[in-house]
Formats: sequence, structure tokens, C-alpha cells
Amino acid sequence: MTTESLEEAPTERRATWFELFGDLVFVAAVGQVTHRIGEHPTGGAVAAAAALFVPLWWTWVLYAVRANRADRDNTAHRLLTMCGLAAVCGLAVFIGGVGHSPGADAGFVISYLCARAGVAALYAWESRTDTQLTPLLRSFATGSAASAVLWAGGLAFAPGPLRYGAWAAGMATDLALPLLSGRRIARATHHVEHLRERFGLFTIIVLGEAVLGFTNGLVHARTAPEAAAGAAAAFALCASLWWSYFSASGTRPGAHAQLARNPRLLHAYVFGHLPVQLGLAVTGGALGTAIATSAAHLPLSAAACILGGVALFLLATSAVRSAFTGVRDPVVAIRVITAALALALLPVSTHLPVPVLLALLAALVTASVAAESPNHRRRLATAAQAQH
Repeated sequence: MTTESLEEAPTERRATWFELFGDLVFVAAVGQVTHRIGEHPTGGAVAAAAALFVPLWWTWVLYAVRANRADRDNTAHRLLTMCGLAAVCGLAVFIGGVGHSPGADAGFVISYLCARAGVAALYAWESRTDTQLTPLLRSFATGSAASAVLWAGGLAFAPGPLRYGAWAAGMATDLALPLLSGRRIARATHHVEHLRERFGLFTIIVLGEAVLGFTNGLVHARTAPEAAAGAAAAFALCASLWWSYFSASGTRPGAHAQLARNPRLLHAYVFGHLPVQLGLAVTGGALGTAIATSAAHLPLSAAACILGGVALFLLATSAVRSAFTGVRDPVVAIRVITAALALALLPVSTHLPVPVLLALLAALVTASVAAESPNHRRRLATAAQAQH
């Protein structure tokens, strides 16, 4: 995925209509993951849903990064990509039943392997005319074959927990491939702003599931006054999370080009988005449960999903940003403190009315966004200098 020496494309481009169509397919699969969380927001169920989110997220990354490197957007490219997207539809169909039936397990693994084969086919097609992609194809094909042995072997020969252990090893192999490829991967052109735009669009997809969750919860609650108040707070939380991500989502102004020149930063940016978007998915999945519940207070598991998901989002975005700006960046400190305050609500979360809990959390994130404002930080610095 990344290279030891990367070159920035001479001209930047934007997401194509075909890429946006592909995102629609992933919307369906992400929705199934968040539905699993909302349906049973217990520790084991959330852990299982989070584990299933990883291969889904990685599949999206593979297609997004490949398109960023070499996207001809011609008929052959579209047909090959559509075959891969059909396999992603299979992920959406089976992801909800994984762990509950052998048929769903088989369908999920086969869909995942076919989706990855679609990426390999795209690299193979493009490498016919772009020889720079040939070493990339070899590295990707070798790693994918090793991973496929673990995924398919776990499905065919490993029962129960051993199966999921084999899948975890296969997933670890997939994620490690870009880090281990090193010099075997040739230089590849990257469109930096297009890459950032694509990750921003996937973040919007996950946030959209959060909005869908609390609106569906409000419908289920028949717009009861308590549910309406909770939904208003949930909307404020989603809006503040959007603002937080897009106001300082990973790089300081003017430093975007570093993604093209520094493999370490590209790794940090790409892999750092896994906990960012997973945190949003966990929070969004539990929001629907929070609004639909007829109880005055949330169970601890649901509250932990909402508070822990927001904290994970804040910590992950601060980690990504610190890779570019350093750990002394004030925004990094603000987000770490906000995450700690969010987690501090957990002991009292089961005693607070749902709308109050969501409103407090939304206020925390909103205050974090306000504190991150350059104008606000300048006013604080001026006040501190005046005191001295």
C-alpha cells in the first residue's frame, strides 16, 4: 500500500462519480456492522462487531488506495471494480450472521477473499501498461495468497475459537503487508488531496450510520418527548464529531504534501483512521439503542459504547495529528483531555437520564472544537502573557 519513497502527483484530482457509487456499496456493509452493535450492545457483541469492521474497512482501503495510485476509470476498470464490489455486497449480506451460522461464516470469508481478488485483478490489469505497478502487484499477490490460506484454512479446518484465531492471523497478515513490503514495492504516484478526500468520505459514511441510528431510534420511540430530547442531543454530538474531524483531522495546514514524501506519515494516516472510524461506528451503533430505549437510564454496556467510542475517536485523531505536528501540539493535548473527561462520565452514566448524558458528551466535544480554534488559542496565549 505505501512505499519507501513516494512521489506526489503533479496535479491533484477529486473523487469520481464511480468511486462514490462504490462507497454506496460499503454503506450497506457498514450499516450491518453498526446494526450488530445496536442490536446487542454488550461487550462480547461489540468486540465481535469491531473485529468484523476491520476486514470491511481494509477492503475499502485497498480499493481507495489502488484507485488513488492508478485509476484509469475506463470500461475495463469499471467492470473489474464492479466484480469486486459485488463481493462487498456479499460482505454486507453475511456480516450480520458471522458467528451465528456456518453458512454466514463461509459466505463472509468467500466474499472477503473475492473482494481482495478484485483488487489484485485491477493491479494486474493496470500493470500491463504501467510497469511501475508490477512489483506492487507481486507483493500484493504474495501477501494475499498467504492471508487467504489462513482465512480459508480457518473456515475449512478450524472449529470454534480456533477458526476466529486463524482469521485474526489472516487479518494481521493483511495489515502487515504494507509495513513489510519495503523496497519490493516500486515508487507509486499518490494524489494527496484525493487520498484525504477519500478517507474523509468514508468518515462521513460512518457518521451517516450514526445519524441513521438515532433517527431510527426516534421513530421506534414514536417521538416521545424524552426520545426527542435525546435525539436532539445525539444530533448535536454527531455534528460536533463531524466538526472535530474536519477541523483538524490529521495534518496541520500546508503539510498535506508530506503524505506523498514520507512513508511513515502515510502509514500513520491510513492505519490511524482504523480506530478513528471504528470509534465512530461503535458510538453510532449504540445511539439508536439509546434513543429507542424506554428506560430512564442506559445500561452500562450501551453507555460504554457511546462514551468509549467517542474517546477512541478523540485519542486516534490526536495520535494521527501528533504524527505530523508532534505531541506538544495544543490540539493533541486538548483531545486527550477531552477523551479523559468523556471516560470520566462512565461511572455516573447509568444514573444520568439519556438526554442529559448525550448532551454532556456533545458539550464536551463542542468545547474541544472551540478550544482548538486558532483564535481561541491565541486569546489564551495573550491572557497568559498578560498575567506574567
